[in-house]
Amino acid sequence: MPPLLHRTKIVATIGPASSSKPVLEQMLQNGLSVARLNFSHGSYEDHANTVALLRQVAKAQDTPITLLQDLQGPKIRVGQLPDGAIDLIENQLIDLVPLSEATHSADVGIDYPYLAEECLPGMQVLLDDGLLELVVEAVEPPKVRCRVIQGGLLKSRKGVNLPDLNLRLPSLTDKDQRDVEFGISQGVDIISLSFVRQAEDILALKHLLAQHNRTDIAVLAKIEKPQAIENLDAILTACDAVMVARGDLGVEMRSEKVPMLQKHIIRQCNLRSIPVITATQMLESMIYQPRPTRAEASDVANAIIDGTDAVMLSGESAVGRYPVKAVQMLGRIAIDVEQDLEFVNNPPAHNDATHALSEALNVIDRMLELCCIVTFTETGYSAIIAAGERPRAPVIAFTPSERVYHRLNLIWGVRPILTEQSVDTFEAMVAQAEEYLLARSWVQSGDKMLLMGGIPASQPQGTNFLKIHTVSGV
Repeated sequence: MPPLLHRTKIVATIGPASSSKPVLEQMLQNGLSVARLNFSHGSYEDHANTVALLRQVAKAQDTPITLLQDLQGPKIRVGQLPDGAIDLIENQLIDLVPLSEATHSADVGIDYPYLAEECLPGMQVLLDDGLLELVVEAVEPPKVRCRVIQGGLLKSRKGVNLPDLNLRLPSLTDKDQRDVEFGISQGVDIISLSFVRQAEDILALKHLLAQHNRTDIAVLAKIEKPQAIENLDAILTACDAVMVARGDLGVEMRSEKVPMLQKHIIRQCNLRSIPVITATQMLESMIYQPRPTRAEASDVANAIIDGTDAVMLSGESAVGRYPVKAVQMLGRIAIDVEQDLEFVNNPPAHNDATHALSEALNVIDRMLELCCIVTFTETGYSAIIAAGERPRAPVIAFTPSERVYHRLNLIWGVRPILTEQSVDTFEAMVAQAEEYLLARSWVQSGDKMLLMGGIPASQPQGTNFLKIHTVSGV
C-alpha cells in the first residue's frame, strides 16, 4: 500500500454522526487526517470520549491523527424568543435590544451590550448566517429599530452578524479560555481561533498557551471577518496555520467576493509555507444525499488546484447521513485532480539552507522518477518546506517527536513517521529509512529516493544535505 493515496489532507468535524468506533475506523481507512472538535457544541465528557476513541483507532491502524480544537469565539446570538421563534415579515419594524433590556415580548434580545452605542442608521444586520437581513432605521438607546429587508422564521439562539462594526469583543472569551485549558489536558495538536480580526488576537492565544507551558501547540487563524482580510499579512506572520472559513466570510462580505479571496489567502499561505484549510459547504448536499452535486465536486477540485493543504467537512461528517462516503468522495476528487496538477514553483520565503535545498529538490523531483522524498526532522521544518514545493513524489517525514508527528499530518503531501529515537549519522538515516519503507512495501529494491536532512540531527532548522539514494533492498 502506498504511503499516501492522495496528497490533499482531509479534515472532518466529529459529531453525533461520526463519533462511534466503526465510523471513525472507516473514516481513517479512507484518508481522514485531521479530526475537528467543534467546541460550539458538545460537553467536555463528549469531547474527551471522542479524543480517546480517535487515539485508540489511529494507534490500531498505525496511522497519525491530528486533533484540531475549534474554539467558539465571540459569537453574537439572538436570545430566547417567545415560543422559540418569530416570523419576520418584509418591511416590518422590529426593535433589537441587549439581552438585559429585553423585557417587552416584541423586543428581540441580542447578547451584545454595546449595540445601541455603536449602531448607526443604514447599517446592515444579518441573522441566521445571513438568511435574514435587517437595516438599522433609528437608534433610541437601548433600542435599535430595524426594518426587515429579507424576512423568514427567526429561531432562538441564531447567530447575528454586524458586518459594518468592529465589534468590541475579546478575541478569547471566558468560555474559550476554559476550553483551551481542557484542550491542553486532552493533548490537542492545533487550536483554531474564531473571528480573528488582527494579529494581536493570535498573540493573545499564544500568550495563554505560554502560561501553560504549551507553546508547542499550533495556533490556527480562522479567516472569516473583513478586518482579518485588512490585516492578513500581520495575521499570517503571527499564526501557525490558517482556515479559509467561507461560511461567516460569505456572510460578513458579499458572497461573490469569497472565491477570489479564497485564492488570495491560499496563495499567501503557500508563499509562506503556512498550512491552509479550505472549509464550509464543500459537500453540503451530502448531509442528506449519498452523492455531491457537480458544483460541489468542482468547488473541492478548485480549492485543491488553488493550493490548499486540506479540505474540510463540517455538517457532512458531524450530523450528516453519509460521513464515510463524504470522506471517500473528498479523497476520490483529490486523487483525480492531483494527477494533472502543475504547481508554480514559489520563490523561497527565506534565504536559508533549507529553502535553498528545497529549490534543488524541486528540480530533482522533476528530472528523476523518485519513489519518495524522505526527510529527517526534529521540528517539522524541513518536511514543511519540502512539501511546499508540491513535488510529484510523496514526502515521508521521520521524526522522534510525537507532537511534530501529529502536526505534520495536516501538511499537503506529507506522511509522518514516528521513530523511537533520532539518528545522528547519515548511514543510520539511510538504514532507518530503508528498513521502515521496505518492511511496509512502500519501496522496493532499485527505487530512487531523495534523502533530506541535517547533520548533526538534533539542530533545529539544521537541514544541510540532499542525497539521491538507490534502495538496495539488502
